[in-house]
Amino acid sequence: MREPVTSRHFRIPLLGLVLLLAALPGGAATRARPAPPVTVPAAIGDRVQSRADRLYVIGAGVPVGSPVTTQTVRAYTLPAVHPLFEQSVRVSGEIVDVQAAAGDDLLLVQVRGYTDAGQTTIAVRPGVAEPLWTLPGALAGVLPGGTAVFGSRVVGAADTDTGLDWRGVDLATGAIRWTIRQQPGEQAALDTDRGAPRWLYLLREERLTAYDTRDGRPVAEVALPGMRPRSAVLWPLTGRLLVSSDATGSTIFDTGSGLRAAAHVGNSLTGYTAADDCQELICAYNHEGSLAGLDPRTLAERWSVVGEAYTTWLDGYLLTFDPFAVRPVIRRSDPVTGQETGRVTGWQFAPGPGSEVYLRRGVGKREWFGRLEPARMWVRPLIAVENVTDECQVTGEVLICRKIDGSVGVWRLR
Repeated sequence: MREPVTSRHFRIPLLGLVLLLAALPGGAATRARPAPPVTVPAAIGDRVQSRADRLYVIGAGVPVGSPVTTQTVRAYTLPAVHPLFEQSVRVSGEIVDVQAAAGDDLLLVQVRGYTDAGQTTIAVRPGVAEPLWTLPGALAGVLPGGTAVFGSRVVGAADTDTGLDWRGVDLATGAIRWTIRQQPGEQAALDTDRGAPRWLYLLREERLTAYDTRDGRPVAEVALPGMRPRSAVLWPLTGRLLVSSDATGSTIFDTGSGLRAAAHVGNSLTGYTAADDCQELICAYNHEGSLAGLDPRTLAERWSVVGEAYTTWLDGYLLTFDPFAVRPVIRRSDPVTGQETGRVTGWQFAPGPGSEVYLRRGVGKREWFGRLEPARMWVRPLIAVENVTDECQVTGEVLICRKIDGSVGVWRLR
């Protein structure tokens, strides 16, 4: 691991950043003005979504008989913003997500009903009026090769109470390849590999089972005497799985060798709401909103910080941010000690892909977007735009923003 830069090493760059920010409104003239954006027509009620090198504009819908509407999905390439296709889909509810599969030959549309939390997945081929198949359930991801979709039968806050079905689906036909039933009171968690759902873990009364999502086959199972899933937590980590309850204590399983117990302690972690990898430690959030670094061998707190609602990793550094603070501050911390080693003030995280961290800052009538360089805690300005809403995201090559008139602007960054 690269050693974190100490505070005295970034005072000069940070001072330069402050001077730069103070000069942004007038000093931007020294930079080449950005080329005019490509404007994509959209109404205020339309939904905008980008995935990799595709931009989707989802129309608000035209009623064709309550509660059925017809929504139109328009697809564009990125960064060129060339129109790809326009596809109408008849839905009972509203489209909340779209995802291309098999190139652009298949579009997976997720629809949420108006009356409940249930979702439906509709597969359509662009240019074909009738859907290829329709199945109840929320799409969790597409496996490598595009041969199957992994989805749940019902989604919502009451999953633990009602139970649900997890299914592997053939993309070409919609045929169900396998089904795994999660009974009421049981817990389930997905582990991903390169963004695709690879393993399904199901926590039942006194046992834990791992399933291969390619064929639904159980690949490992361990007994957990005294385990009651309703009062337990189940958190996948990289190559590990953390299971904890008041009755059984906490166990870290090595998922690379089945479900081998790598560490066990008697204390419970049910006071935490979520956990993630923090290099050699485990980062966990508690109900009060504080962040703690846990020792993976003892699960004891090495350090904790209060009021950090957002956490991300970049180049071996732990970055935290409280979006509710009056004056936004992004802090860089040593993941071993939890000690702050740098900060940037006045910038907020902006949605973006991959391992890059993009930031946003309002200066007068302009909205500046930049990329964070964590080693120096330096923000490299990328572009300043005007007349945009808070609905903006950076894709690496372009900035996509909803304008105040409802249309979508796409600015090239390279």
